[in-house]
Amino acid sequence: MKTLRGLNEISNLHDLRSIPRTRRSAKPQLPTTAILDLNMARNERDHMVKERMRLAKRKTQIDRRLPEIEKEMDELLERARAKAAEIRGKSETPTELGAEKKSHGRPKMTLNY
Repeated sequence: MKTLRGLNEISNLHDLRSIPRTRRSAKPQLPTTAILDLNMARNERDHMVKERMRLAKRKTQIDRRLPEIEKEMDELLERARAKAAEIRGKSETPTELGAEKKSHGRPKMTLNY
């Protein structure tokens, strides 16, 4: 005999479907309910098949997008390195702040992107 899992052992609502079907129902088991049980099982099977197809499609989309993201990250990293090398190479003033002194008061700070 299969036992029901306790609520503490069920991690989320999707795991509720893994509880045996005969133990989920509050209706009494009668011989005439076999057709209803068969229909419920068929509906659940169809739902699972459709969900499997959706997940396979999503996995394919993710597998296609990951290399694109990696390539984009590499390009951005190269641009950032080139910009940093350009800034380091032509600087006579401190590159951290790019501060320009004004004749009165506080220096004006500019950020070059």
